[in-house]
Amino acid sequence: MRARTLYTRECHRNRMHLSMRHQFRLRIPEPFDFPLTVAKPAGWHWATPKETFEDGVLWSGIRIGDVPVGLKMQSGTSGVNVRVFCEESLDSGTLGELQAQVGTGLGAGEDLAGFYRFARDDPVLSATVDDLYGMRVGMFDDIFGDTILAILLQMAPMTRSNQMMQAVLDLYGTALEFDDKAVTLWPTARKIAGVDPGELRGKAKLGYRAERLVQAAHYLAEHPLSMRELSRLPPDQAERMVRDIPGIGPYSAGIILGGSSLPVDTWSVMFLSELFLGATPEHPRKEIPRVVTELTARWGEWSWMAFVYVANDLPNLAKTYKLSRIT
Repeated sequence: MRARTLYTRECHRNRMHLSMRHQFRLRIPEPFDFPLTVAKPAGWHWATPKETFEDGVLWSGIRIGDVPVGLKMQSGTSGVNVRVFCEESLDSGTLGELQAQVGTGLGAGEDLAGFYRFARDDPVLSATVDDLYGMRVGMFDDIFGDTILAILLQMAPMTRSNQMMQAVLDLYGTALEFDDKAVTLWPTARKIAGVDPGELRGKAKLGYRAERLVQAAHYLAEHPLSMRELSRLPPDQAERMVRDIPGIGPYSAGIILGGSSLPVDTWSVMFLSELFLGATPEHPRKEIPRVVTELTARWGEWSWMAFVYVANDLPNLAKTYKLSRIT
């Protein structure tokens, strides 16, 4: 107990204490549901697992370049109100970049209406649209944060993945304190590149993922990637570039890129096959390539959005469809 108390005090001392420096309002195209977008039903976080969503208000944070920024956001009658917390005021260019990043994170540029028109021709997707109307997917330009998430989701149940994520954030993340809330950002690639894999195995209990994470950090520290740049490339070229990151295969690339990529693993292959192909896989791992091929051909450019809607609506879908595994 004493060791835990000392650790907690040390974490508190190492927090960056931020003050409110700016505020702005963003208009997100309708349909738009702020709570569904930032606090998805499946428990998916918005920017970091160490954020807080209470009573319609989100306290979170991102980096703009090397600058950690705290955010307090809530939906109002004329858009999303954003309060910005940092150590020093941002210049106009950096503030503009922050506004653009928050807008992208809220899915401002997504063609949600187009997806809904497509989904209405499919009874399963149509049901998810009714249940989650206005939920935007969102995407941040944080390749290393997504890489951490993707590697820690590999070959592990969600409870185990969450434990590993919490440990990495507690040990190596950037801790912020503002508006009487604590938020922790993902660590940078350069920080993890300087960590011994043995330390990650011992302290964060990452197992074989420790080497993968450090190798990925070294690669991205030396070869930075931008989601903005990747989005301008043909999907197959973008996927090849992401798969050059050590430890990133097709499943992990799908998590990082979104878009038309499908992040199918032994968990998701079960419900995707049962919902859309009418069969329960006897050997789930062997069925992944077939399910990816058939659903990618079926959904095309809407593959990622369709996956997100289905994965976040499983409890409702289970009331109508027989699903072997929904958690």
